[in-house]
Amino acid sequence: MVAMLGISVYARKYIKTSTDFLVAGRRLNLVLTTATLAATHYGGGFHSWRS
Repeated sequence: MVAMLGISVYARKYIKTSTDFLVAGRRLNLVLTTATLAATHYGGGFHSWRS
């Protein structure tokens, strides 16, 4: 918990607007974007056979 709070305090100086927060400043590469989308789908309970 302390580590997460430390990271958030450190990252706070790079996030100026809500757009920076939502789209990571538009600096994500293809691999990180793909990993983020996969984590969202699996963590959110998305299954292609259910939809």
